[in-house]
Amino acid sequence: MAIKLHSFVTSGKRYIQVESQPNHIIGILKTIKQYISIRGCDLIDIEKIYYYSEEDGTVTFYQADKQGVDSPGLWTYLLYECPEGQEKVFRDSNVNTNVKPLYRLLAGDKLVQETVDINEYFQYRYLEDSYLDVKLPPAWDTQEGRKISNILFKEYQVFKTSALFAETAGESYMKVVLEKFIETAKQILEAGGNSIEFEYAQYEILRQIQIDDMANLILELNDYRIWQALLPSESKAVEYAFNMALSRIV
Repeated sequence: MAIKLHSFVTSGKRYIQVESQPNHIIGILKTIKQYISIRGCDLIDIEKIYYYSEEDGTVTFYQADKQGVDSPGLWTYLLYECPEGQEKVFRDSNVNTNVKPLYRLLAGDKLVQETVDINEYFQYRYLEDSYLDVKLPPAWDTQEGRKISNILFKEYQVFKTSALFAETAGESYMKVVLEKFIETAKQILEAGGNSIEFEYAQYEILRQIQIDDMANLILELNDYRIWQALLPSESKAVEYAFNMALSRIV
C-alpha cells in the first residue's frame, strides 16, 4: 500500500529517521541548484525536493518553511525495501530537522564537519572541500599535526585522482603506503616530532615496501598519458613507484 511522506507518494519502502549529516545537506543543496538551473526558478519557488544518497542508502527531504507547507525542514531517513503493504515510517522526535544549515550553505557559508580519525578527515576534505570546514581530529590539531596532515593529504589526493590506483596492484600499493605513512605520522606526533622527521621517514618506508607489482602494472599499461597526468607529482609514493618502473627499462 502506498504511503505519503513529505508530500511524496511511495510504496515498497520503510523509512527510519536519522540525523541529517553534512553530506545529506550538501546533496540537497546540489539538487536544489540543479533544479533552479533547469527550471529557471528561484529558491522561493521550491516547496519540496528530495535527494537520494547511494553511498549510505539514505533519502533526504527538504520542505520549505513557508505558509501551507506541512512539516518544514530537513528530514533524512535510512531507506529499506519491504513487501507491498508493509510500508512504515519510523520517526525520531529527538532528531533536529532545522533547515538553517541549508540556508547557511546557500548564503555561501561552510558547514563544520568534525572528524574522529585522520582517514575520515581525508575523505571529507577530498570529497566536499568547497562546502565543508573539515576539522582535524584533536590529536592532529597542532602546528606539526597540521603540517603532517597536509603532506599526507597530498599523497591521498594524488592516489584518488588516478584510475591507476583503482587497479588491484595499484589499490594494494595505495593501501599499504597510506597505512604505513599514517602509522608513522602518529608515532612521530606522539613523540613530539615534526614534519621534517616525517618526510625523512616517508622515504625510508617506501624503500621497505614491496614495489614489484606496482612497477609491473605501470609497465604493463604502457600508457604515456598516465605518466603525463601523474608526473611530476606532489606524492612521494607516486614518484617512487614511477622511478622504480623507469629503472626497469633503462
